[in-house]
Amino acid sequence: MYTEPRTATDRRSPCQSDLQDNSEEWLVYRMTRYRTGFVGVFGQTNVGKSTFLNEVLGRKLLMTSAKPQATRNRIQCVHTTDEGQIVFVDTPGLHQPKNKLGRHLLREAHRGARGMNVMAYVIEPWGAVHPVDRDALDHWADHEAVKVLLVNKIDTARGNALEETLLAYAALDQFADLIPISAARGIGLDDAVRTIISHLPEGDPLFPSDVACEHAEEFLVAELVRDHVFRHTRQEVPYASAVNVKWIREGENGVTEIRAEIVVARESQRGILIGKAGNVIKAIGSGARADIEQLLGTRVYLQLTVRSEPRWTEKDDDIERLTNIE
Repeated sequence: MYTEPRTATDRRSPCQSDLQDNSEEWLVYRMTRYRTGFVGVFGQTNVGKSTFLNEVLGRKLLMTSAKPQATRNRIQCVHTTDEGQIVFVDTPGLHQPKNKLGRHLLREAHRGARGMNVMAYVIEPWGAVHPVDRDALDHWADHEAVKVLLVNKIDTARGNALEETLLAYAALDQFADLIPISAARGIGLDDAVRTIISHLPEGDPLFPSDVACEHAEEFLVAELVRDHVFRHTRQEVPYASAVNVKWIREGENGVTEIRAEIVVARESQRGILIGKAGNVIKAIGSGARADIEQLLGTRVYLQLTVRSEPRWTEKDDDIERLTNIE
């Protein structure tokens, strides 16, 4: 854990007078009582926010597409340990919006900071402060939440890039802790969770220990289908797609039957998504079915249909209806 630039000195308890801010003793002191609270996960698109959460939670609940701007909603997931309970809020990636849907996503990301006890800001080791990060952090400079920096993908860092990144972001004087991690390889995740919990207020758990996500099965199923739309299509098609789960019901022999439709913004995109002889939609369905079976713990029969709804990404009412973004 990188602790030298710690900036939380004015948050100390009177009982901490003899402890160093960055000492192991102080962290142990912080962990002596059960802690619970809300932690917003922020950062640019494609820095690995959802991968970090999936790895911490130990199961795939969130999209992890390599394409940017995959997350569209503020998604609450719950991680419970013996020391505390974190209600993680995954937010859309910060980016330069190109249409009305993009502007909705950016607004949703900024709204995600409301009511957070901790803001976990995820970056990559790019060696300097990225302009998008600088703008976002300036915007949140006076936010009362404790800020923790997670430098992800450290396994890809070259030369002194990691050290230069840590020093550059520490110089902003906004972060209580800076923690190098690799979400994909599971490096530093326990340290990150323990440090985040140490900054949460004392309190009883907000959710039962077996709850992992506040969202209904329909939402999670839709996200897993959309994940595979992103994996199997290119250019504008994944960004113009939404998934609507029509129903989930128990069928014969313990098979869960699911019907969902994928909505696109143009008729030409419908043809691309279906593919030659249905090869694309079959690949989407096969991959999504496997993930849904893992999520639900049952065999799944998944029926997918595709329809076009012209220019839905440019209409406020359609964006709200198809993405649950208000």
